[in-house]
Amino acid sequence: MEQKKQTQNPVVAFFKTTPGLYILVALAMLAFIVIDMNFSILRSRNVSMLIRVAYYSIAALGFNILLGYGGQISLGHAAFMGLGAYIAAYMTMQLEMSFLLALLVAGIVPTLVGLILGLIALRLERLYLAIATLGLGVTIQYIFQEWTEFTGGFSGTRVSSPELFSARISSHNLLILCVILVLLFALFSYNFLRSKTGRALIAMRGSDHAAQAMGVSLFRYKLVAFAISSFYVGVAGGLYAISERFVYPATWGAELSLDILAMVVIGGLASIGGSIAGAAFLVIIPRLTQGIPFIEGIMNINFILTGLALILVIRFFPEGIYRRAIFIITSLKNRLLSQSKQSKEKVDS
Repeated sequence: MEQKKQTQNPVVAFFKTTPGLYILVALAMLAFIVIDMNFSILRSRNVSMLIRVAYYSIAALGFNILLGYGGQISLGHAAFMGLGAYIAAYMTMQLEMSFLLALLVAGIVPTLVGLILGLIALRLERLYLAIATLGLGVTIQYIFQEWTEFTGGFSGTRVSSPELFSARISSHNLLILCVILVLLFALFSYNFLRSKTGRALIAMRGSDHAAQAMGVSLFRYKLVAFAISSFYVGVAGGLYAISERFVYPATWGAELSLDILAMVVIGGLASIGGSIAGAAFLVIIPRLTQGIPFIEGIMNINFILTGLALILVIRFFPEGIYRRAIFIITSLKNRLLSQSKQSKEKVDS
């Protein structure tokens, strides 16, 4: 008798792919948020924390395209995030426009600024690029402090509560939007990195000279990566302004650029899931340490924890916490399956 071939359900097959897993995790998150809206499992501060994880995830995803895949380092991306935040604040408060439109413009304007600055800075080698972007970031932060008509100067500027069709958006609804945006940016990153441009970036990461020998236009692809990462962090800045409802120039200094860099390194270079894991790590871990007597009183504990995490990750698992977690889960799964198979064979015998 001919044995019928069992064909896998196409829906099940899709959810086993990387994009399918992203969508599955996002759907699970959305389902949990909807349940929490009715049963209040999470406290309001935890909802705010998850929103913070979301917009930092978007910033880390963008930075990972530049650093993890393109091999280029920027220490001025906090300034682009700040520009996105101020754009969103100005459009919602002064122009009274929709916060969704404000988010779009918050991404577009830093992209244009990134293109202009990239035309100058990206002709430099990697270390000099880091120094140049650090200088650009400090300059833009100084502009934030002095341009009082637009930014409010040292006093900062307030942002109104987000509204859609004249209805106020609750924190849970904003979290739903954030989850959807993280999913969209993750899917875009996944597809972009499999395009011709993405493959060229990956080739550049290995060796600029080898990529150039293969006909890759280094400057053009560096500029594309810089512009895309600027769009990501600009949107992240817009979400920051809308969720925190206050924008202050001191936020957008080199410390934030280093935090975004740490998110990418701790989560895992050249890893989409790692960017999200790194953002979650840097946002959630300091919150978990609150209330611990001998830790709570230490000044700048966040910087200390970030530094320790960087040292441990680079020393023991340089692939990042995301890939290490996947490796551990896969190993445990294979071990359990092997033990189950052996037990079944013993019973059958």
